[in-house]
Amino acid sequence: MNNLEIFSSAKTKKSIAIIISIWVTIQLTISLPDSLLNDWMSWRQADTQNIARNFYKSGESIFYPQINWGGKGPGYVENEFQLYTFIISKIFLFTGELELPGQLLSLIFIIITSLFIYKIVLLRFNNENAALFSLTIFLTSNGAVHLSTAIMPDALSVMFYSIGLYTFLKFIEKEENIHLFAFVLFTALAGLVKPLALNLGIIQFFILFLGKKETLKNIKLWFGWLTVVLIVGGYMHFSYNLYLNYGNTFGVIGGEKKFPTLKGLTVLIHYPKLFYMSVVWGLGITGWFSLIYLLIKKKFTNVEWAMLIGNVIAVFIAMRYMVNQGFSPHYYIFMSLFGAYLSGYTFKILKEKYSETKHSLRFIAVVTILILIIFSAHLYHRTHPLGIHFHPTVNALGFKLKELAEPRSLIIVRSIANERERSTWGNRINNFEDPRVFYITDLNGWSIPRDDKGFYRIKKYVDQGAKYYVEPFRNPVDMELENWLQQNSDLIYSDSNGRIYKFR
Repeated sequence: MNNLEIFSSAKTKKSIAIIISIWVTIQLTISLPDSLLNDWMSWRQADTQNIARNFYKSGESIFYPQINWGGKGPGYVENEFQLYTFIISKIFLFTGELELPGQLLSLIFIIITSLFIYKIVLLRFNNENAALFSLTIFLTSNGAVHLSTAIMPDALSVMFYSIGLYTFLKFIEKEENIHLFAFVLFTALAGLVKPLALNLGIIQFFILFLGKKETLKNIKLWFGWLTVVLIVGGYMHFSYNLYLNYGNTFGVIGGEKKFPTLKGLTVLIHYPKLFYMSVVWGLGITGWFSLIYLLIKKKFTNVEWAMLIGNVIAVFIAMRYMVNQGFSPHYYIFMSLFGAYLSGYTFKILKEKYSETKHSLRFIAVVTILILIIFSAHLYHRTHPLGIHFHPTVNALGFKLKELAEPRSLIIVRSIANERERSTWGNRINNFEDPRVFYITDLNGWSIPRDDKGFYRIKKYVDQGAKYYVEPFRNPVDMELENWLQQNSDLIYSDSNGRIYKFR
């Protein structure tokens, strides 16, 4: 342990406070969206906010999250551990239902993550400037810029992840029980909130396997890892039973296999896509430069190799999702932490190299300008989300249905997503249930996939009490269904966004 790791200088503390204050001001004035429905990843945000709303309204246990697209049943759904939405629901008791509580929580979680990245780099390299640089790189990364003002649980998971990594590094210094308990607790919490965060366990193992094998003889360490597996696995099994009993899932275990297919792994175009996504959302420009530089200079230790191995394994495990720009950016937030760490390490080496030369000020100026350019690009990206992330036509129909439908009506909504994924990934079942109309109207009902043909599924739901049908496409998707609708419902609204029917 080093003194700097315990006591950062007053000057550095002031610098941290200034950086975070400026960043928070920018995030709350520029990056904060007017509505999650018009925002990046609006689909996921609507589902998240809706679960928080249902906790708030029903007072249900944290172990029984509810969605609105589960038909006429209670809507219990298999999902990751809903700590984030549960906290939001408790804030609603004081504020009422707002979007801001979830957004502010995400902001706080990202700030805490940046502080633990600072502590990790300081612990590793005993250099305040490197630690401060890593903090800055993380805060200005695309993932942090986006997630810090979004209603998604990933910010909470990466916070637990950073604490889990830090406390593990503290544990292997002196093998104290307090740090053992802490890293087990926070590793488990990170994995409960987002299972992909369990790559932290892989990182922890390889840190020891590649550098401190004698620590692997500590039986308490293995008991700690087993505890993490039992806690996360136990909850996932419990949640899977919600799927078996109620038929609703976000695809944690329920549905079909989540791992990539051999065919998907051999599609060469996937690898340029993964590289692009890792530049934009993961390691970032500075992280990739640092990775290459440190490898060339042979500066990797067991810790860096372990982090690289853990991140690569995570990418392959979640490859079927991570190649898709439409619904995978948040998966890269753990890689963003790695990129910030590498950037701090490289900054330390280069600053020491140039500090005693005439290029010292030029180096600082170039680095500062680079950070400002990257941050500006990420802010632009944040305020100009891709069209694939939000769909105004769906939202417009949702608000119209809210005007027309009676309270507590059951509805059917055609999703913009197909029932199965592309053949590359084995035509597996897709989580096609678009939650946005359900979120806007606060009505329950059923979602049907975009490629559903015929009227049999819809007729089944009508027999169960469905009163309205929302078709978010102006032109007919299926003529057999159109003919059936003409005979069994009234067209009560139609415009360029789509149509709304009321069943007779």
